[in-house]
Amino acid sequence: MRQLLVRIPDDLHARLTAKAKHEGVSVNALANKALQAAAPPPGPSNGITTRRYRLREKARELGVLVETPAPPVAADRFTAALKETEGIGPVVEELWSDGR
Repeated sequence: MRQLLVRIPDDLHARLTAKAKHEGVSVNALANKALQAAAPPPGPSNGITTRRYRLREKARELGVLVETPAPPVAADRFTAALKETEGIGPVVEELWSDGR
């Protein structure tokens, strides 16, 4: 799995965080959902058919496709991790301030 670092305005991050909390998912899961919608997998609509796409669509048609959201981040675990890593260094503090 790859990681993507995206710099976004503070107000957008706040809105994403609020929406993720409201939906009971992580900001990462919410961003993945939005990115998937922006760049859907190749399919019949654009003339490219892949085996994986066909299998997913068949499973969806049969009602057996299970798409589970990422589990919500437990606030108490987040707070405990934040306290345990406080003062370690600027890189860790920057990651926490970004909500990662």
